[in-house]
Amino acid sequence: MTAFDEDGFEKVERFKYKPIKNKRKSKKYQFNDSDDWKLEDILKVLKERKQVLEESRFYKELSVLLKEHLVPIQPVDIICYGIGSMQKSKIAQYQFILALMLRSLLNITGKMSIYDPVMTPLDKELSTYHSIDIIEENEDGKRSVDKPTLFYMPHCGRGLYSNTLSANWNKKQLPLVTIVGNRFDMYVGSQLEKDLIRECPYLIPVMDIVEVVSFPKEFDNNQIFNDMSIQTFPADVVSKLNDSFWTEIKTEKND
Repeated sequence: MTAFDEDGFEKVERFKYKPIKNKRKSKKYQFNDSDDWKLEDILKVLKERKQVLEESRFYKELSVLLKEHLVPIQPVDIICYGIGSMQKSKIAQYQFILALMLRSLLNITGKMSIYDPVMTPLDKELSTYHSIDIIEENEDGKRSVDKPTLFYMPHCGRGLYSNTLSANWNKKQLPLVTIVGNRFDMYVGSQLEKDLIRECPYLIPVMDIVEVVSFPKEFDNNQIFNDMSIQTFPADVVSKLNDSFWTEIKTEKND
């Protein structure tokens, strides 16, 4: 089971590279811990991750889905929440690479921004190197948008998804939101309603209007992109909703 901090962001799992054994003495320093990395080291690792991802059957299948269901939306900005630490996590490395590939595929004309509380100075340096803006304060996912925006939120806590919806909860803004993240039906229907009302109240009503395109199922150890999907809120559906849909949200305060 994936563990999350109280703010809804996934707890990072630390990993180490095994030391390279060589009987001959090498003049070059060989690091075995990601704490020793510099920008050139993580760039090299990410280059290898990208090659593996591009050559995978998973990405070949995913690229077809992206071109069919995501490219036509033409997002202007990308907001990345919850990727984790690229310096510390293999999962975060692949998720970060996919975010960069999405930016290129979608030909994003606006900004790409990123936030995770576990990001290290090297993670921030890496993001700046790739022209990604660092969100300095924890927004708790409550980013209100006025243009088509892709929220890239792999494996975030359910409360974070609910917060993003709540910040754009009206007929005008919700159709501008596209979320690439865990399928909402993972939470709704499998959890007690009282827990959903307390932790993620906006996931309950949105299930009536969300359109979902699931990612292919298999990649690597199946813990990197598992249960992820493209989730949109079509304007033609949203425009027909009654006012009560937007105002009658069950929460602990009014339940």
